[in-house]
Amino acid sequence: MEFYIVLFMLFTFILALYLFYHLYLYLVTDGRYHLYKYRPFPQRYRDYLERWFPFYNLLPRELKRNFHACVLTFMEEKEFIGVGIEVDDYKKLLIAANACLLTAGRDRCEYKHVHTIILYPEAVVKREQIVTGYVVSEENRVLLGEAWQGGAVVLSWRDLILGDLNPRDGRNVGFHEFAHQLDMEDGFPDGTPELPWRLYPLWSQVMEREYKKIERLYREGKRSVLDRYGITSPAEFFAVATEAFFEKPRRLKEEEPELYTLLELYYRVDPAQWEGETTSS
Repeated sequence: MEFYIVLFMLFTFILALYLFYHLYLYLVTDGRYHLYKYRPFPQRYRDYLERWFPFYNLLPRELKRNFHACVLTFMEEKEFIGVGIEVDDYKKLLIAANACLLTAGRDRCEYKHVHTIILYPEAVVKREQIVTGYVVSEENRVLLGEAWQGGAVVLSWRDLILGDLNPRDGRNVGFHEFAHQLDMEDGFPDGTPELPWRLYPLWSQVMEREYKKIERLYREGKRSVLDRYGITSPAEFFAVATEAFFEKPRRLKEEEPELYTLLELYYRVDPAQWEGETTSS
């Protein structure tokens, strides 16, 4: 009996420690975020983003304060590791900008579970095992980025830059990998991020219907605003849909209005309206 009491006490202690740590994390991170909302954003950072991150010039004025606060918090709290590349403040800035554009409309400091960004100078080749039935083979895969469930993001600096400087091709490795991290906020890479309870039924219906629709289009040899890679899995579908939502918003809204509306409800922004906005701040 004493053994079970000790075991229960140990479990209770570990659980309390876990809850305290996450409470501390939320209080510190959210506190820093709200503090940064009322601090000036460095002019040198503005200048850099205006040149290297075209979305910054489209972002509506009312969202920029959220964006600035998220960027500064992200840069302060995450560990950046360069592999064959030096990581300076400007590289941190651009990585943070990719992450925080996705959450500017939510006015929350997301990515609390993300702790490490691993940056390579360019794409790397990763050896992977492929299992087909009872046959196991290996093949090389070019890796532009990767999101780990443990809270790390791997990025190719070259491909991050190329994706940001071409904001209308529907492909952006930064948006893609940070969408995966948003998906994994609830612990599961299943294509369903943390949502308000009222949104879960609609999300399930629309995402399943859209996934099957895009899958059918490609099977019939037709084209879609969503990249074929999206039908790999529900998790990839959400990440690819996120890329299209921010990079090809008007076309996505025209071709897949239900999907666009769903993502608009989740991200709380309407990128189709950003062009032509006055964004000085």
